[in-house]
Amino acid sequence: MTLLVLAGAVLGGCRKTISEEDCRAIGEGMRTAWAAEAKRVGSTAPGGPGKASVVIDSEGERLSSEWTSDCKRELVGSKVDPGELGCLTRAKTLEELRRCATP
Repeated sequence: MTLLVLAGAVLGGCRKTISEEDCRAIGEGMRTAWAAEAKRVGSTAPGGPGKASVVIDSEGERLSSEWTSDCKRELVGSKVDPGELGCLTRAKTLEELRRCATP
């Protein structure tokens, strides 16, 4: 999930101002969704998690951290639709995040 797609979803509305806390909440949600997806996919992999698990976990951490930093730098103070913001902060899977970002 790229910053551009999520930023488009967040910037789509005009009724609430995004805060640093909103950025953190979305970043945490992304980390949770990434971990859930990795666990789901990893549980079917033959041979168990191993080194791939470490790489997948660190990638999820990196994506979440980058989103939060970029959001704070580029989106804080922007107007957002409260419904889309709520959707992004409640999403528990990557698919739910994608649905939030779909117009």
